[in-house]
Amino acid sequence: MKLDFFKNKYKHLLAIGLVKKLILLLLFILLDSCAAKDDDIIGDCFVSPNPEIICTEEYKPVCACNNLVYSNSCKAEKAGNRKWKLTNQDSGEECSY
Repeated sequence: MKLDFFKNKYKHLLAIGLVKKLILLLLFILLDSCAAKDDDIIGDCFVSPNPEIICTEEYKPVCACNNLVYSNSCKAEKAGNRKWKLTNQDSGEECSY
């Protein structure tokens, strides 16, 4: 009778352990799918462009790390730039980041 008690107790603990492992696995899969893939990163400041980003037409020109001027930071990010700084140059010009 004591043996049955321990078997049932350990089955419960085993089930809890499996649930925890399953939750950790699902979290890992979710985080991995959200992270940028290594082949998407080009250098330390540029990733693959993201045409899904919707930007306003606000004009606040920025010099992006690819040395091009964009009309605003959103458009620089949409083009794949991860870094930029404000500039007085016109959109489309070359700049020195």
